[in-house]
Amino acid sequence: FYSGKSYAQSEIEEDAYQSLLKQQQHTPVGIMADTSSKKCWWMFRNEFYWEDEGYSAIEIKALILEKIGQKEKKVKRAIARIHQEKPEPLSMRQPIPDDVKMFVWQRDNGRCVKCGSQQNLEFDHVIPFSKGGSNTARNLQILCEKCNRSKGPNLF
Repeated sequence: FYSGKSYAQSEIEEDAYQSLLKQQQHTPVGIMADTSSKKCWWMFRNEFYWEDEGYSAIEIKALILEKIGQKEKKVKRAIARIHQEKPEPLSMRQPIPDDVKMFVWQRDNGRCVKCGSQQNLEFDHVIPFSKGGSNTARNLQILCEKCNRSKGPNLF
């Protein structure tokens, strides 16, 4: 076993290695200890771990299982968050129906309802689409580009 500049001083026989592989499935097995740095390397469930606080095999097992549990919970929370998130409003946005556009245009006399301009006109959502507004005539108005940009995503 090698880890950086540290390495095991002796080789292990095949029978002992096969026994170690079986044992490490249930209990952490100490693979190597470096007395100069107080590091100890462990094998547990086909993974390698190191520590430098002198833990016993049962303590190592408890710590590793706790860490595995934390990782599993973290992944479950992340997956749950993905499922809870609503799709972005822009991806759900439907075009304003033509009959609604015609109604709003006629109602607002083809002019900006704020300044009266007839240049660079746009359909504006009174309640922004991003805040739950709809494409109904009651929620739409005509604004010129300047007035619409000054309003931004605000209600007024």
